[in-house]
Parts: sequence; C-alpha cells; structure tokens
Amino acid sequence: MNLIKKFLAIMVITIFLFELMSFGATKMGLFLINKTPSVYGAKEGIIQNITYGRTEREAWGAWHVTNETFRHWDSCFDVLMKFNEVGARDESFKNLSNNSLILLGDSFAEGFGVTYEDTSQFIIEKNIGFPVANFGAAGDFGPLQELIIYDKYRSLPHQGLIIFVLPANDFTDNDANFWSEINLKRYRPYFSPGDKPLVPFYFPNSLKKDSFGTGVNEKLRQFIKKYFWSTNALRTLLIILREGTINKNFNTSYFYDANTKQQNLLLLAYEEILNLANEKDVLFVIIPIGNDITRSQLETKPGSYKQQLWYQGLEAFENRRQNKVSVLNLMDYLPANTGELFLTCDGHWSPKGNRWAAETITNHIKDNNFFNSSISQ
Repeated sequence: MNLIKKFLAIMVITIFLFELMSFGATKMGLFLINKTPSVYGAKEGIIQNITYGRTEREAWGAWHVTNETFRHWDSCFDVLMKFNEVGARDESFKNLSNNSLILLGDSFAEGFGVTYEDTSQFIIEKNIGFPVANFGAAGDFGPLQELIIYDKYRSLPHQGLIIFVLPANDFTDNDANFWSEINLKRYRPYFSPGDKPLVPFYFPNSLKKDSFGTGVNEKLRQFIKKYFWSTNALRTLLIILREGTINKNFNTSYFYDANTKQQNLLLLAYEEILNLANEKDVLFVIIPIGNDITRSQLETKPGSYKQQLWYQGLEAFENRRQNKVSVLNLMDYLPANTGELFLTCDGHWSPKGNRWAAETITNHIKDNNFFNSSISQ
C-alpha cells in the first residue's frame, strides 16, 4: 500500500511540475504551439465549441454541421462560426446568381480565427460586387478533397473559381504515406496508389464522425486542451514527430521541399478541377505562411521555388485553351511587416492578413479583367 501511495505521489508531483514547466515555456513562447487554455481566456456562453461543429462523414472528409452556429476561441480570438444549409461558412446558397464564384481551399479560405466579416471571402465578395460561395474547410483539407467537393457542388450557378493553394500542407494533406504514421482512423480521402490516384483511398480503420467532440479519446483531448498548459508541450512533440526533427520543422517549407510525387499529385488534382470547370475562369492564389517567408529570407536565391515542378505546372495551366486560368503568388506582394498578417497565437491570417489578401486578389482580378466582373474602377 505504501508503495502505491509513493507511486501516486510521484505521479502527481511529476504532472504538477510538467504543467508548471509548460506554463513557463508557453509564456516565453518556447513551444511551437503557445496557446492559453480556453478556460482562462474564452467566453464559453451557451454556444457550443467549434469542435462539435466539425464533422468527418462526407466523401471529402472534414466539413461542418449544417444550419448551426458555434464558438471558436483561443487566446487571441473569440469568434462565432455560422454554417449554412450545405455546411459552408457562408450565407445561404439557395439564390446564387450566375455570376457567382466558388472558393475552394482549407482553413485560410474558411476564415480560421476571424469573424465572418473579416474573412477574405467576405471582403472579396464586397469588392467585386457578386457572390463568392465559400467551400473552404479547416481540418487538413487538401486538393483531392477540393476536387471531390467541387464535383459534388459544381451544379450550383457560378461563372468561375478561386482556389487557395497552401503549399505548407497541401502537398501532404492527401498523402497516405504521410498520414499513415499519424492517424489511421480519420475518415478522409487520400490519393490512391497505382494508375488511378484520383480515385479516393480511405484507410480501412477510418471512422466517420458526426462531430469531432464525440468519443472518449476526443473528450479527454478537449478536457486537456481546455484546462492544461501541458497541451502545448504535447502538441509541439506531435509536430516534431511528424516532421522528424526540430530543425526540420523550423526550416521546412514546401515552397521548396515537396517531393516529386507530391507535386505531381497536387497538379493532377487541380488539372481535374479545371476539366470539371469546363470553360469557366479559374484563379489560383498561392499562400505563404510564416515558415515559407522565413525560408525565403534565408535562401541565397529566394525565388528558386519558382523552378519547382508544382510552380511551373500551375503557370502552365495559364496556357490551357479550355479555361482562362491565372496564378497569383501572394509571396510577391508581401508588405514590409509580415508579422501583422498572422494571428499572434496562431499561424492563420489575422483580420489584417485577410484584408491584405482580399485586396491583393481583388486588384489582380481587376488588373487582368478576370471573370465577367463589374468591379468599379
């Protein structure tokens, strides 16, 4: 009995010290993730956590609960996320006009961490004067998923597409080899091996979810995230394990480092989207995150990524006869203070970052007379 008591005492002390260490390291910004537990900084109210608004039951994986509103918070933001009748973070799609656009992308398109009025989609829509239907979704949403969801909803009235390209994770989001070492139970599509990579592959043990907040393991994870600073240490460790080493995590930029197979598959998925779009205009927007900007500053030839297969392939799309295609690289339009573009507690765009991106995109559309637009000069 004494041995058991000693063991329990050691465990409690160890957990306490680990939590204390995690608190100090978080405050000094030493982890890769330095977030304040929501119990200390969020207003929960009666609206459910966004965890309960995210699903993984559709063929494209990550998506949202329909016709409901959820609260999304962290130490530097506290916003409401409202989803429409198809689960998109947008107004209703029931009365879309023929001059509408469809936006495809991941969490940057969804508007992670900002109010609806601060999303790039909302600002672009106001600037160009016609609807932009937002099909962006957080939760590791890659080009194969964008292809599947566009195939599902391409019958909606629209004259063209905007596709957000995020090299930081678009090369790995649908890479089965990459995810096989991370999580085999998430219900999400991957490129298939063999000669038909665009036929979605799902891990045999994957489980559909009506909510990310269900299940004992998920409830425990949410409890730890809500109450413990140690979650930052654990999440940092997970990132390190994913990337291999600390140094690799800090220095990796998929603007430069995607392998040939990953680049080919990304281009293949986008080419099929172009085929489905038929003669519609398509604008690709390449998005750099903090790591990409830092890597570019460290490179002897910062623009050498433009010789990469993926970049050359996107530019080659501009020569297609079927579609009018344009590529906008936001790396070429960075402001002097790039730190202001991102949330202080997260790597996604801040309200200022969303506005910068939206204005840059709007100017590109206007300057190139893209889409059948009536943008005021």
